[in-house]
Amino acid sequence: MTQESNAEATPPAQYKVPIVYRHAVVITLLVAIAAGSILLAWELRVLLLDLILALTVASAIAPIAEMLEKKGISRAVTVICVYGLVLFFYAGVGFALAVPLSEQAKLLAEQLPRLSLIIQDWWSHILSIVGDKVDALDIHATDLREPVISIAKKTLSLTAGFMGLALNAVLTLFLAAYFVIEANHIWDKLLLWLPKQHRTRARSLINPLAGRMGGYVRGQLLVSTAVAAVFAVGFTVIGLKYGLVLGIVAGVLNLIPYVGSLTATFLALFIAASDSLQMVGLTFAVFALEQLAETNFIVPLLLGKNVDMHPLVVMFSILIGGSLAGAAGALAAVPSAAAILLLAQEFYFKPLNDQPLTDIASEASSVP
Repeated sequence: MTQESNAEATPPAQYKVPIVYRHAVVITLLVAIAAGSILLAWELRVLLLDLILALTVASAIAPIAEMLEKKGISRAVTVICVYGLVLFFYAGVGFALAVPLSEQAKLLAEQLPRLSLIIQDWWSHILSIVGDKVDALDIHATDLREPVISIAKKTLSLTAGFMGLALNAVLTLFLAAYFVIEANHIWDKLLLWLPKQHRTRARSLINPLAGRMGGYVRGQLLVSTAVAAVFAVGFTVIGLKYGLVLGIVAGVLNLIPYVGSLTATFLALFIAASDSLQMVGLTFAVFALEQLAETNFIVPLLLGKNVDMHPLVVMFSILIGGSLAGAAGALAAVPSAAAILLLAQEFYFKPLNDQPLTDIASEASSVP
C-alpha cells in the first residue's frame, strides 16, 4: 500500500520545451514585429515625414520662443510673428519678380516669330542631312494620340501632387506651431511612458536633439544664401537680365533642397530665350556649375557643420531620402540622420568606449 500511495502521490514529469525551440519562437516573433513595424512605417511615410519636418521647424523656432517667453511674450504670439514674417518675405519676393517676368513675357512674345524661323531652319537642315529617309520623320495625328493622353494623365497627377503637397505643408506648419506652444507640457507627458530610472537621461537628450534638428534649418539658410550668391554672380557675369532677382529667387526657394536651383534656372531660360540662343547655352552652363558646387561643396560643408555630420553623410542622407520619398524625403533626411546619429552616439558608442579594457579583454578571452 505504501509503494502504491507513493506512486500515486508523485506528480508526473512535466515536458520541457527545448531551449532551441524557445529561441526560435522568440526570434520569429521579433522578426515579425520588426517586419510589421517597417510595413506600417512605409504605409504611414507621408505622415511620418510631416511629423519629422514639423519637429525640425519647431526646433528652429523654439529658441526664439523661449527667449521671448522670458520677456513676457507668449509662444503663440512668437509663432504667429515668425510665420507672418516668412509669408511677408515670400510675398515680397513674388511681387518683385512679377514685374520683370511680365516684361520678359512680352519680349518673348515679340521674339517668337524670329525663334520659329530659327527652328524651321534647323528642321530644314536636319531634313537635308537625313535625305532619302525623310519619310521616317513624318508625324501623323494618330502618332500623337498616345503621347497627348500620357501628358494629360501626368498633368492631372502633377496637379493632385501639388494639392497634396500644399495640404502636407499646412499640416506640417500646424504641428510645428503646436509643438512650440505646448513644448513645456508635451515632453512631461511623453516621459511618463518611460521607466523612472530612464527619465532623467531621456530628458537630457531633448535639447541636443532639438539643437541638431534646428541646426538643419540654420544650415539650410546658409546654403540658400550661398546658392543665391552663386546664381546672382553667374547670371550677372553672362549678362542675363534680372540676374540679381533670379539669384534671390533661387535662394528663397532653396529651403527645399535643389528646388530653388531648378526654379531659378527655368525662369532664367525663359528670360534667356527672349535674348538669344547663345544666352540659353550660357544659362545652362551657369546652372551646371552651380549644381556642381552645391552638390559637392556648399551642401556638405555648410549643412554638415550645423548638424554636426560629416559632409559625405549629409550627401548620402539627401540621396537616400530623395530616392525613397522624393523632395519631402530629401528635406527630412538630414534632420532624421542627425537625430539617429546622436542617439547612436549616446546609447552605443559612449558605452562602448567607456568600457574598461580589462572588461573587453575578459570578454575576448571568454569567447571559445
